[in-house]
Parts: sequence; structure tokens; C-alpha cells
Amino acid sequence: MFASAQDGSHQYRGEGCVFVGEGEYPLDSAHYGISHVGGGGEVLLLKGFSVGSELGAMGWRGDGVGLFSIDLSHSLLRARSKSKIIPFLEGGYTRAFGNRGFTLTETMFNFSAGLHYWVFKRVGLRLEFRDYVAHEHVLFGVPDHYWGFRIGLALRQDQGPAQARVAETYFQGPGILVPFASHSAAKA
Repeated sequence: MFASAQDGSHQYRGEGCVFVGEGEYPLDSAHYGISHVGGGGEVLLLKGFSVGSELGAMGWRGDGVGLFSIDLSHSLLRARSKSKIIPFLEGGYTRAFGNRGFTLTETMFNFSAGLHYWVFKRVGLRLEFRDYVAHEHVLFGVPDHYWGFRIGLALRQDQGPAQARVAETYFQGPGILVPFASHSAAKA
């Protein structure tokens, strides 16, 4: 009943999560607590790299901003590993909306590090530190940081043996895309 978090016969093609978090926001040389809620998903590209997006909200009671992010992430252990703990790094572009002066600018970048703890084969816990960086001008000024710790429920999409064989026909070598070729044809 309690299978290993990672099964060597399966590959995982995508993950999704919902999260909540708490952090800080600097304003006029003071720091204020902020809350963060949202959710998102990602699709595995190749060799631990994924692309994903998330939608959320950040702020405090009565004031805040909506956030949409597009990110590239890298799992530091392969998804086929037997480990239940998979650390990751993530970063990308964030667009703020509904902004009434809460953030310095509507264009931000985000950086994060965290880990997934896969309690079950497809259900896990996501722990993450994330920093949103807002900068009015790339060369001048001091950036604002909206950082926080997030905790979430992570779910992943399984790719069964038949789907894994199809995927293997497309990726024959490191970074080489060979459509419609089989392993036997590639070896011949």
C-alpha cells in the first residue's frame, strides 16, 4: 500500500501544487509581513528541467497584488531516483496585476529553492523559499524584495510504461530529437 515515492519503472511528466506562505515586504525602511497563496503546474522537458507557470496573490489584509509567473526549474535529483526528497531550483519572470502601488513595478523576476517530499507515489509536500525581485530600472536604483517561505500540496502526473516507450522514441540521445524512431531501428 505504501509504495516507494519513486518507482524506477515510471517517469513523471508533470507536477502541480497549491501553496500558502508568509514573508516580508520592505517599505520605507520598515519590513511588513505579507501572505501568499496560489497554485501552478509544470511539465518535464528533459533531464530534470521543467517549464511551468503559477497564478497567485500576495499582500496583506486590504492591499495586495495578483501574480502570474512563468518559470524554468531544475530538480537536483532525477525524477526516477528512489529518494523521497527531491530538491529543486526555480526562477523566472513574474507579472503583477491589480497593482495599486503595492509593488515597485509590475515586472518582476523570481528565484526560489526548495524540496518536494513525496509522501506517496503521486502526492507530496512542497517546501520552498521564494524571492520576488522588483526593479524600476535594471541599472539604477535599489530593488525591492518580496520574499517568503511557502508550503504546499504537490501532485504529480504519472507516465506509465506505454507512454514511457513513446517518449523514449523521441529522445534517443542527450538533447537529440529523433521522431518516430524505435530503439531497434536506432541500433541497426
